Amino acid sequence: MMKTFAIVPVKRFENAKTRLSSMLDTEDRIRLSSLMLEDTLQILSVAPPLTQVIIVSADKRADEIATKHGAKFLLEEKEKGVNSAVALADGYCIEKEAADATIVIPHDLPLLDSIVISKACELAEKESTCIVICPSVRYDGTNMLLRKPPSVIGTFYETDSYNMHVRTAIKLGIPVKPLLSKSLMYDIDTPEDALQLIKEENVTAKSLEFIKSKL
Repeated sequence: MMKTFAIVPVKRFENAKTRLSSMLDTEDRIRLSSLMLEDTLQILSVAPPLTQVIIVSADKRADEIATKHGAKFLLEEKEKGVNSAVALADGYCIEKEAADATIVIPHDLPLLDSIVISKACELAEKESTCIVICPSVRYDGTNMLLRKPPSVIGTFYETDSYNMHVRTAIKLGIPVKPLLSKSLMYDIDTPEDALQLIKEENVTAKSLEFIKSKL
């Protein structure tokens, strides 16, 4: 079985989800960020194919949550964006752990489940080189990116990342395996996203329960 490390980049809690400011104040958004990370780690901790989960953040509050769920915490000295955070985790996974693959997962996917993580790993298992990728519902962001090996391509978050990742892989002759899953494609980014997601049935995400309590 390949050694696969999940990378979860986390902004400082007060800097996250600013587009929800019309419905949540700063303290509420800090609480939401904490709950989203709890939700994400609860799911990733029971995904069988993952060797380890890596949290990367400049926020030491994320360290406490990572420790609670048995995840490795990497401290960014200064917050420099998602690409920088992922690069820091890549270095750790490659140099310290000899990882075969990494899978980048945002911490704002309230429908995330461990089955789809297992499916992504299965798609990459027999390949020597590939990416497995899932876009956001608007096809502008990347809500899951598995790279085998971890250095096969760089990351292009915050710049039409889904298309950038796919185009870069194709240009380099790297197999691209799309994985379209509702559990990955829906994130909490805008008030409209939040209002849509709280209508979902049979979802136990603490983050969605918290949003409901604030409406």
